[in-house]
Amino acid sequence: MGINRLKKHGFNFSSFTPCLKKSVALLSHKIRSGERTTIRILKSLLRIIGHMLFVGATLYAGGAIHYWLGWPGWVRDFGAVFFVGVCLFYWFIPWQHQRIRRLICLSFLAVLFIAYFAKTPIERTWDPRHEKRVTAVIDGDLVTFSNFRDAVHRIDEPAHVRWTTRTVDLSTLQSAELIMQPFGSFKALEHVMMSFAFADGRHVAVSMEARRIEGGKFDALAGFFRHDELYPVIGTERDILGKRLAQLTPSEMQIYPLKATPEVLRTYFMRIVDLANHVEEKPQFYSTITDSCMTTLVKLAPEVFDKVPLSDIRRWIPGYSLSLLQDLGLIDNSLPPEANAEKHRLRSGIASPEEFPDDPSWSAALRQVNQ
Repeated sequence: MGINRLKKHGFNFSSFTPCLKKSVALLSHKIRSGERTTIRILKSLLRIIGHMLFVGATLYAGGAIHYWLGWPGWVRDFGAVFFVGVCLFYWFIPWQHQRIRRLICLSFLAVLFIAYFAKTPIERTWDPRHEKRVTAVIDGDLVTFSNFRDAVHRIDEPAHVRWTTRTVDLSTLQSAELIMQPFGSFKALEHVMMSFAFADGRHVAVSMEARRIEGGKFDALAGFFRHDELYPVIGTERDILGKRLAQLTPSEMQIYPLKATPEVLRTYFMRIVDLANHVEEKPQFYSTITDSCMTTLVKLAPEVFDKVPLSDIRRWIPGYSLSLLQDLGLIDNSLPPEANAEKHRLRSGIASPEEFPDDPSWSAALRQVNQ
């Protein structure tokens, strides 16, 4: 009835139909054009992402070559620059056979990364402080360490390294403390250690480090390229902590008591012992991200860390970990992190360990100063 009424008022359907078809066709063309444009944009974005990934992988491969173990320095330096330059040149230069050239570049990267992830640490000339690896024998509650370090550190003098045997009774393990050593305001370089206290007043200090070669220095960048060994240092506090105080300007340190039951502390201690025995049998690489001074201790720690998301930056960067440990209830959370750090910071005026008859005496004095 509505159509008849339109016709009655002079509406011409014969002229309207072609216009409608034309409009529909134009709309369809615009949609198809829009789809093609979207596809082109997506392809362009994927190409850009692909180029960025290739450049990143190539630069990383150059770093891997630069830090490759066992090669002479000039070979590593030349190889890193040459590999990166050739790969980027053949990837981006607009010559013929571009796909073939890019496949060859990807093949070179694949071969290098297979070798990179298959390589293992090698023996080198180690710093005297890192010359021996600590091991432990477990007999019930008794843990006997070999190569337990008890070096003497004096200002402006080389360390006098002493390797001893130490037996501890786990049934007398009383407490543990987290020790933080900041390096200025650069959060990523803060060092984290542990100290376990026993009923006889002795402490077992633990520091996860990158194993040093003779005359070498710590290189945080090398920790990204499977270059240094993970080296658990287990020894006395007058060695591991005293080393950091035996400087013209003593290192800043903070000592935080951990809130944990003796059973949890025993489990934690035994995991550290197991790691020390494992890396003595099968050395592994130190990693600035996943196997550093902090992240190694985090992986060995009680399962409370399991609920911390991997996206939480405080899990990975030592300088931001204090608030995380407070949130987890492992450290007193009655104060904000900054005030807590000030409360637990070692004060000046700590006497040399050599002024005390034994390690327990110095450890007790260390905490008296800290109160």
